[in-house]
Amino acid sequence: MEASSVCLDTSVLIDNLRAKKQTVEFIRKLEDSGIPLSTTTVNSFELYYGVYRSKRREKNLAATRAILTRLVILDLTDESSNEAGRILATLEEKGNLIGFRDALVAAIAMTHKMTLATRDTEHFSRVPDLKILEAP
Repeated sequence: MEASSVCLDTSVLIDNLRAKKQTVEFIRKLEDSGIPLSTTTVNSFELYYGVYRSKRREKNLAATRAILTRLVILDLTDESSNEAGRILATLEEKGNLIGFRDALVAAIAMTHKMTLATRDTEHFSRVPDLKILEAP
């Protein structure tokens, strides 16, 4: 892997929580290679939102907390808010919008100089200068 630090998107985290073998191995390889792993407060929110919509809240809450404790949680800052606004405005001008949460995730990853690991490459590839690592 050429990434020096990786931010895990919700798609990757959910697949890991669902014990999808390829994703679990993907994350394990990143960890074994010493690459620092993180996620964002937006991704954390999305996971907790899913927990509270699920029928197995207690089990899913415990699993979500367990994975989040293994990661550095990157905050939304004024700098990343500014970057997210720039991203959305630029994409809107081109008629190439992404969701506002994806813009926030991309901006947080970019301002922290992280590579974003995601399965949602179609959306995130629209963001100029965002480094993406396609997850299985």
